[in-house]
Amino acid sequence: MSVARTMILNFMSKEDCQKYLGIYEDFVTSLKTLGLEEFHLCKASEDSLLYFALYKSEKSAEQIITKANEWREKYDFKLKDTIVFDAELVKSVKFKT
Repeated sequence: MSVARTMILNFMSKEDCQKYLGIYEDFVTSLKTLGLEEFHLCKASEDSLLYFALYKSEKSAEQIITKANEWREKYDFKLKDTIVFDAELVKSVKFKT
Protein backbone atom coordinates (compact mmCIF):
# COMPACT_ATOMS: atom_id res chain seq x y z
CA MET A 1 0.00 0.00 0.00
CA SER A 2 1.25 3.48 -0.82
CA VAL A 3 2.36 5.86 1.90
CA ALA A 4 1.34 9.53 1.89
CA ARG A 5 3.46 12.32 3.34
CA THR A 6 2.67 15.99 3.63
CA MET A 7 5.48 18.29 4.67
CA ILE A 8 5.75 22.00 5.28
CA LEU A 9 9.21 23.48 4.77
CA ASN A 10 9.70 26.84 6.48
CA PHE A 11 12.81 28.49 5.06
CA MET A 12 14.87 31.11 6.87
CA SER A 13 14.40 33.51 3.94
CA LYS A 14 12.31 33.99 0.84
CA GLU A 15 15.57 33.75 -1.15
CA ASP A 16 16.17 30.18 0.08
CA CYS A 17 12.58 29.32 -0.81
CA GLN A 18 13.04 30.72 -4.33
CA LYS A 19 16.36 28.90 -4.68
CA TYR A 20 14.63 25.62 -3.78
CA LEU A 21 11.88 26.28 -6.31
CA GLY A 22 14.49 26.98 -8.96
CA ILE A 23 16.29 23.64 -8.68
CA TYR A 24 14.01 21.03 -7.09
CA GLU A 25 12.44 19.59 -10.27
CA ASP A 26 15.41 17.57 -11.57
CA PHE A 27 16.03 16.18 -8.10
CA VAL A 28 12.41 15.13 -7.56
CA THR A 29 12.28 13.52 -11.00
CA SER A 30 15.31 11.40 -10.09
CA LEU A 31 13.42 9.94 -7.11
CA LYS A 32 10.94 8.05 -9.29
CA THR A 33 13.29 5.06 -9.42
CA LEU A 34 13.28 4.90 -5.61
CA GLY A 35 9.49 4.67 -5.37
CA LEU A 36 8.18 8.22 -5.58
CA GLU A 37 4.75 7.90 -7.18
CA GLU A 38 3.42 11.48 -6.99
CA PHE A 39 4.73 14.85 -5.88
CA HIS A 40 2.68 18.04 -5.53
CA LEU A 41 4.24 21.33 -4.43
CA CYS A 42 2.46 24.48 -3.23
CA LYS A 43 3.89 27.81 -2.19
CA ALA A 44 2.33 28.40 1.23
CA SER A 45 3.93 31.82 1.79
CA GLU A 46 6.92 33.79 0.52
CA ASP A 47 9.24 31.63 2.65
CA SER A 48 7.28 28.37 3.02
CA LEU A 49 6.45 25.41 0.80
CA LEU A 50 3.94 22.66 1.32
CA TYR A 51 4.27 19.39 -0.53
CA PHE A 52 2.23 16.24 -0.76
CA ALA A 53 3.90 13.05 -1.96
CA LEU A 54 2.91 9.42 -2.48
CA TYR A 55 5.55 6.73 -2.04
CA LYS A 56 5.43 3.08 -3.09
CA SER A 57 6.07 1.90 0.49
CA GLU A 58 7.25 3.02 3.91
CA LYS A 59 10.75 1.82 3.00
CA SER A 60 10.70 3.96 -0.17
CA ALA A 61 9.47 6.96 1.81
CA GLU A 62 12.29 6.65 4.36
CA GLN A 63 14.96 6.25 1.65
CA ILE A 64 13.67 9.24 -0.29
CA ILE A 65 13.36 11.47 2.76
CA THR A 66 16.95 10.62 3.74
CA LYS A 67 18.11 11.43 0.21
CA ALA A 68 16.08 14.67 0.21
CA ASN A 69 17.63 15.77 3.51
CA GLU A 70 21.11 15.15 2.09
CA TRP A 71 20.19 17.12 -1.04
CA ARG A 72 18.91 20.07 1.02
CA GLU A 73 22.13 20.07 3.06
CA LYS A 74 24.25 19.92 -0.11
CA TYR A 75 22.59 23.09 -1.42
CA ASP A 76 22.69 24.71 2.02
CA PHE A 77 18.99 25.51 2.30
CA LYS A 78 18.39 27.18 5.63
CA LEU A 79 15.19 25.93 7.27
CA LYS A 80 13.48 27.37 10.35
CA ASP A 81 11.58 24.14 10.82
CA THR A 82 9.62 21.41 9.09
CA ILE A 83 6.27 19.84 9.88
CA VAL A 84 5.56 16.31 8.64
CA PHE A 85 2.29 14.38 8.47
CA ASP A 86 2.47 10.76 7.36
CA ALA A 87 -0.05 7.98 6.93
CA GLU A 88 -0.93 4.92 4.91
CA LEU A 89 -2.93 5.89 1.83
CA VAL A 90 -6.48 4.65 2.32
CA LYS A 91 -8.20 6.01 -0.80
CA SER A 92 -7.24 8.07 -3.81
CA VAL A 93 -9.62 9.68 -6.28
CA LYS A 94 -8.37 11.23 -9.50
CA PHE A 95 -10.53 13.26 -11.84
CA LYS A 96 -9.74 13.61 -15.51
CA THR A 97 -10.03 17.12 -16.86
